Amino acid sequence: MTIVLCILLIVLLAGCSVPEQPKQMTPCSAMPSVRACATCFVYGGQAYVFGGRGVDAEGKYIYMNDLLRYDPATDTWTSLGETPLQARVNATACVADGAVYLGMGYAGDGYYQDSAYLRDWYRYEPETGAFTALAPYPNGETDKVISWAFDQNGETTIYAGYGFRSNYTRDIFRYDIDADRWDSIDTQVSYMGYPSRCFGGTGVVWNNRLFGGTGYRRFSLNWWAELVPEGSGKAHWRSCSAVPSPERTLSACAATDDAIYLAGGLHYGGLNTTGKVLQDVLCYHPDADSWTRVATLPEPLCNHVMFRIGNDVYIGSGETWRNDNLILTSKFYRLHAE
Repeated sequence: MTIVLCILLIVLLAGCSVPEQPKQMTPCSAMPSVRACATCFVYGGQAYVFGGRGVDAEGKYIYMNDLLRYDPATDTWTSLGETPLQARVNATACVADGAVYLGMGYAGDGYYQDSAYLRDWYRYEPETGAFTALAPYPNGETDKVISWAFDQNGETTIYAGYGFRSNYTRDIFRYDIDADRWDSIDTQVSYMGYPSRCFGGTGVVWNNRLFGGTGYRRFSLNWWAELVPEGSGKAHWRSCSAVPSPERTLSACAATDDAIYLAGGLHYGGLNTTGKVLQDVLCYHPDADSWTRVATLPEPLCNHVMFRIGNDVYIGSGETWRNDNLILTSKFYRLHAE
């Protein structure tokens, strides 16, 4: 009888979903200036934010090329001034082999001319502040490229793709750091295959595994997948559990030792619907291939940045929805991941 009761209890519990205890969002020092569509990276235990779209003294939108540094120990921001790079939005950056690699993005004036899609690629050394120009990206689809640093048998390479120019793409390229060369990667996906061509997705490296997803193509998407390099110029996508609704684009994510956190974004369901800026924080557990909602942002955010330092995830800047308008923000928040 006891065995039967135990079995019944297990069956009942298996059908239940126990939500995680909501994590608290702690306000941090705001950035020195409002901005959206910036890019970020972490080096030496400090975070850096580059470029983006801000406002001038008259309240008009401007593109930026400056670099900010955030010290979590003192909760302070330091302006490192303008960089040699052209002002832009939606650049990409990643850290590999003791240096930072960044570039690409969009530098137009509202007209989608080809020259606005920047192909430049730089190595940045935070210790000296030096920027070195490298081989340019192979094509012009460079607006909001996703990039990943990957350790392959002790050799670090960079994978990048999913940028936008005049059409949606899922092209992936591999950057050889030693040779300063880009090579096209065959991801073995048919024209109508999975994952979808899109713009505005996000990605992250978790324990040397490359994840990415979400984005926009006629409407917001919720796909999530792992890019698995195979060597010899090939890779394949492994389908993962979809990001919980609502579907989203212009989100951001960061990885801790145990999980991947994805926050905010814009939900757009098509021409007959209105957009909605989101404020949920999701947690993806790669080993279990499962998602949970773990926190709520103090305000909805899209086009923001997100990074991890220690056991904390930081989320901020970008655009928020106030008084029926998208408003640039400089606010930042910290989520303790443990």
